[in-house]
This record gives sequence, C-alpha cells and structure tokens, in this order.
Amino acid sequence: MQPNTILFIICINDESIYQQARRQIDNLLVPPGFTVEVMPIRQASSMTSAYNRALEHTAKYKIYIHQDTFIVYKNMLIELIALFLRYPELGMIGLAGCVTVPSNGIWWEDSSLVGQVIEHRRETYQLLRFENGWHESEEYIRVQAIDGFFMATQVDVPWREDLFDGFHFYDTSQSLEIQRAGYVVGVPVVRSSWCIHYNGDDFDYVAYEKYRTIFVNNYFSDADHARGE
Repeated sequence: MQPNTILFIICINDESIYQQARRQIDNLLVPPGFTVEVMPIRQASSMTSAYNRALEHTAKYKIYIHQDTFIVYKNMLIELIALFLRYPELGMIGLAGCVTVPSNGIWWEDSSLVGQVIEHRRETYQLLRFENGWHESEEYIRVQAIDGFFMATQVDVPWREDLFDGFHFYDTSQSLEIQRAGYVVGVPVVRSSWCIHYNGDDFDYVAYEKYRTIFVNNYFSDADHARGE
C-alpha cells in the first residue's frame, strides 16, 4: 500500500472529453508529500470489471470518476485527504447521495438527498444542491448510497462484478458493500461544488431495469436492516 498516493480511475470512450477531465485533474493542488496518478481504462466491458482492475494498484486513495466529471475546485484533494485522515472509519466519499436507499433501489427518489454538484444538461448549467440533512457544524453526512460520478475511497473493497456486469448500479451496490465491510459512506459538507458533471441524454431503460431488479433482489434486505426495519 502506498499511503501517500492518490489514484484517479476513469473509464473512457471519448478521448476529447477525457483530455478535458485530465486537464482539470492536473490543475488540482496536491497535499504536501502526496503524488497523483491517473489510470485511464478503455474498452471496459463493465464499470465493476474496470474498477476491480484498479484494486491491483497499491495507492491507498482511489478516486473513481466519470470521464465527463470535471473537477473545478482546486483544493479538492487537500480537503478530501484531510477528511479521510480525520475519519479512518470513512471508507468512501461521494458528492451526492441518499440517507436511505428507497425500496425500489433508485437512490435519487429518496426523500433525504444530500450533496451538491453543478450539472450540465442540454447546454445548460444548473446547481443541484440537496439541502436535506445539511449541518454546517458537521464535516460530512452519513449516507447509504452515493452517485457514481465521483466515488473516493481509502479502503479497497471488491466491486460486485459477479452481479453487475454492465454500467448501472455499480455505485449503489458498492456503497452497501463498503458498509458491509464495516466502514461508513459519507457526503462532505461543502460550501461550493467540487465538480461539474456533464450529463448526456442517452439512457438505456431496459438495462437499467435489469440491474435495478438484481440490486433489489440482492440488497434490499440490507437496506431494510440499515433503516432498522
């Protein structure tokens, strides 16, 4: 394990978008004594298989981002590492998520959403800021699941490649796997957004429903337990 190495993992199918994301990473301020590496993964058959490849790297801190996630807050790495160091129980950090996973498995349909991100959709920028559970006295809010556009870890837990061999529910399932391993998942309380996420309009509803059903069948009892039901 390399305790002072930060690894970015990015699945790529558009080189121009990746280069922009890479430029944003290169502009980040790096904590003293730390090094940053980038692991691009091309022609991935699934998010889980790609991300499991990243577990072979010895970097302690891994940041899994979409190729269209552009980090715009230059102090992000400094604040992220400081948060991990202060809270060793914090296994994974996201920038948007839900306090409770709904029974249908769709995290954004929970009534208690937290976090913020600048979304770019249909040529328009919009600040998505979920106020529920917002407490400025806290450094992070504990959640059950986070969105996959930004997932930072300080522990290595295998991704469920056996269940999710596509591009949906890798994030919600991994959130619960981190908690199964005894760690906490959280969303930091921040004053300004760390990222811009460029959302496309393409969405495969058939594939999404397939993996949603797999998720509910395999994890819903865990979500019930975490809610105390």
